[in-house]
Amino acid sequence: MAKDVKKTQKTNVKKEEKKIQPKKEIKSTKKVVIEEVVDTKNTTKEVVKKEKKKVTKNKGEKLSSIIKTVDGNRWVILASVVGFLIATLLFRCILWPDRIATLKDGTQPIASFTGETITADELYEKMKEHYSVNVLLNEIDNIILTEKYPDNDEMNTEVSETAEYYFNIYEQSYGYTKEDFLSNYGFASENDFIESLKLDYRRNKYYESYAEGLVTDKQIDKYYKDEVFGDVDSKHILVKIDKDSEDGLSDEEAKKLAKEIISKLNGGKTWDEVVSEYKDQIVNEELGYQAFNASLESSYLEECKKLEVGKYSKTPVLTSYGYHIVYKIDQKDKPSLEDVKDDVVDVLAADIKNDDTDLYYKALIAMRKDAKLEFTDTKLGDEYKEYTNNYK
Repeated sequence: MAKDVKKTQKTNVKKEEKKIQPKKEIKSTKKVVIEEVVDTKNTTKEVVKKEKKKVTKNKGEKLSSIIKTVDGNRWVILASVVGFLIATLLFRCILWPDRIATLKDGTQPIASFTGETITADELYEKMKEHYSVNVLLNEIDNIILTEKYPDNDEMNTEVSETAEYYFNIYEQSYGYTKEDFLSNYGFASENDFIESLKLDYRRNKYYESYAEGLVTDKQIDKYYKDEVFGDVDSKHILVKIDKDSEDGLSDEEAKKLAKEIISKLNGGKTWDEVVSEYKDQIVNEELGYQAFNASLESSYLEECKKLEVGKYSKTPVLTSYGYHIVYKIDQKDKPSLEDVKDDVVDVLAADIKNDDTDLYYKALIAMRKDAKLEFTDTKLGDEYKEYTNNYK
């Protein structure tokens, strides 16, 4: 459901342009969580939190027991840190200007040993066979997207923070210095790495714009009518479900206690009296005003929407944290469509991305088509056609 989407930048993590068979383009590197790291000479296992775009007017972070942990759609999806770095390494090795000699006709030897030689043409054919579509698409996208999204302060700040994130993660996980990191992944300098991250940033900007462009006026009007409501001020009592700790409550036990608390309220006890009586068994919070697209779990938002001002839940409200009794303190008037249209588009675009996990690739394919991309190399053209067929 759209209201489950938390407004977050994107930043995700990356999708890597498919190397015709399995590899894909890299999505945003900003939101990567590495849970288990093993020797990079073997493999790196990561859990990637999908980057969702912010769609919330959340007023504060004291919502710890309500806010659903999100990063599983604005930046999807995904690929690993090492996958990103390997793809970029190939990009550096094959096309970077200071790594390639200028040859007249490709027949000149570039290496010789024990009477054998390898020519530029031979090396190029091997590279083309294994890597060139990946690398070529990086180069093409970089040219197209740099024109669409020139450098700006926002981009430079986010990319710099992302680079520092990588440096810190690899220092903590492997003991790498910055120089170790750059050297191991084929970057001639920190600036080389920054330029690779900028390509990734620009791809995601285009992806977000593409998804927003798929939202129709009809969808916007319907969502506004059915889902948008005035900001609600609420407080709640939470009985946590905690099966892992010795003194924690099971689902059944937590629900039973929540019902018991509701019965006390029904019996005439005030909210404060109940909170005082059960203070060692519950969490009690006042959340302040929350919008229709706040980063609260949908069941809690639905309860806020349907309750009358001054009323509390008559049955426990289940979230991923446990059972809640919600009290609706106040509600503002419903905002105009003009005031919330951008937020509604964000929510609907996030839904579209959730519904089609291949949309990132489709967006970049559409971008290249708009740029009138054609291949004069028939082998590369056939491989790219095969690649695009995977996303029809």
